[in-house]
Amino acid sequence: MPAQNTLNGIDVTALQQVLADIGADAAKGTATFGVRTDWLGGTHSRATTLPLSLGTRTVARHFTIEADEPPQLLGNDEAANPQELLLAALNACMTVGLAANAAARGIALDSLEIESRGTLDLRGFLALDPEVNPGYDTVHVTVRILSGAPREAVDELFAHVLKTSPNFNNFARPITVQASLQYLQA
Repeated sequence: MPAQNTLNGIDVTALQQVLADIGADAAKGTATFGVRTDWLGGTHSRATTLPLSLGTRTVARHFTIEADEPPQLLGNDEAANPQELLLAALNACMTVGLAANAAARGIALDSLEIESRGTLDLRGFLALDPEVNPGYDTVHVTVRILSGAPREAVDELFAHVLKTSPNFNNFARPITVQASLQYLQA
């Protein structure tokens, strides 16, 4: 068995193959993700991942993600809250992008840490002031990379990931969300 070509825990040969496959057939590059969330009572919920569609393939997923609020926001503090999960999803997506793109560029990472923070005005969420945005106006993201690579290479890596990270772009530009209600009468 040949030795794997890995860097930063990424199989670089497999990454190159994925890039070649999608470059040759754009349809292979479509990815559809989904979760179903069930209310568990109070502010507690559990999301279950749905099958992932990659091009024409379906990949089973078997993960659950719980959410709750701290007692100060009427919860039982049984899990991270939705805002923490949202910021964690941003950080996780950027981590994937940084680790994989660093590996593709031959940049070894000694450590990578991302810290995100945002401030909400609860008057918007609680409908106490219709002029107040219920969401974030600004999210601050700090990326800390320790590497022996030249600073210019790490700067280029960072700029590339800001352009290509799906969740960074979900935060940085407007997206259309289409919501519908299916009423099930008891």
